[in-house]
Amino acid sequence: MNSRWIVGTGDYLQEVLLIWQQAYGQGAPEKIEIPQLRDYTFDLSPLDALSPSDSEVFVAVDERFGNFKRMELMQAVMARGFKLASFVHPSAVVGVDTKIGMNVFVGAHAVIGHTTRIDYNSVVHAGVHIGPRGRIKSSCWIENGVQLGSAVELGAHCTIRMGASIRAGVNVGRGCELGWPRLYEHDVPNKTVFDSRYGEPIHTYGK
Repeated sequence: MNSRWIVGTGDYLQEVLLIWQQAYGQGAPEKIEIPQLRDYTFDLSPLDALSPSDSEVFVAVDERFGNFKRMELMQAVMARGFKLASFVHPSAVVGVDTKIGMNVFVGAHAVIGHTTRIDYNSVVHAGVHIGPRGRIKSSCWIENGVQLGSAVELGAHCTIRMGASIRAGVNVGRGCELGWPRLYEHDVPNKTVFDSRYGEPIHTYGK
């Protein structure tokens, strides 16, 4: 693979670059900033200068807009013929028979239990512990130090904030945000938000 780039925007882009550089030194990819316009669309012109032949791209956009903007840019990169890379920090521990999808980030000292599956475009930050037989569906964002018990399932586009822990066997529906620093012991319905500013969970209905 001759060329590698980290493309994206925002604080997460710089964070990924620094972590990659610390882990691999001069073997780290080059950063390519993709500006967001005032209407939040991407200016994709920096991609026009890159050749998809024999190259890899990692897409880094933070969790604002429920991870949909990172997925949007990922799809634009794929449409141009680029191969998507994933990043697993060399200090992370990944169990046997674990499957990690494309454009997944696994941070320093994370522990991923055996036979876990992490689908594409998900972010597992430093110090996260995912028990065995876990299932992390696409475009999830799991912050530093989160603890997931064995056989926990997160639906697509979930955000799990720092300080949250999830008991073994709990299913969290798609589009949820667990923002209270507490132990979650029961299944969480789709599109439920535990916002630290409010004393009750917020339930969003509809499609």
